[in-house]
Amino acid sequence: MVSEMLRKGTEVLYISTSRQLSVLRDNFRTYGLDTSPFEMDERLVLSDAFTFKTGHQSTEKYYFPSLKISDLSLISSKSLDLWAPGTVRLFDNVSEVVEASDEKSFLKFYRTWISRFVTRGRIVIDGFVRGIHTDALYTSVMTSADGVFELRTEEIGGEMKNTLRARAFKGAPIDTSKHILHVAEDLSVKLEEAKKS
Repeated sequence: MVSEMLRKGTEVLYISTSRQLSVLRDNFRTYGLDTSPFEMDERLVLSDAFTFKTGHQSTEKYYFPSLKISDLSLISSKSLDLWAPGTVRLFDNVSEVVEASDEKSFLKFYRTWISRFVTRGRIVIDGFVRGIHTDALYTSVMTSADGVFELRTEEIGGEMKNTLRARAFKGAPIDTSKHILHVAEDLSVKLEEAKKS
């Protein structure tokens, strides 16, 4: 998805909590995308929110010293105006921010954080893990979002498949059926409607 955005000219801020950026870059390279030219002119900014969890200091240009709301707020306020309308901010696992704080503080911060991004014409894609927070938190996050999509890995026909389902989308009718994601070698994504069992 990110590769396709970059190839179409969209600027992307990718915050990775789940893996080192070197692994992320290798993944892109495996699928034929060298991130160097995109990173050089900052059409792609990879931000390391992983290394601090290993007890080491990140050597990346952009990194998070922690996932505490106070640190995120400071970093966000310094960098927000640098992002043009149409830019995509992708945060792979916001659930880790919730775990680093309490839910009430997180929700207050999150509503402000999101509104500051989207009111200036930016696109926010945030990943949350289901089943580890209260239902109230998920409901509050979903009401803040223009669209809610569920990405899962599940067994279909004896094989593990990645599936995508739209749960909600404001302002337009949507197809809520489950689709199987197929990623081609050129990183293009095709959706196949999953057969109902």
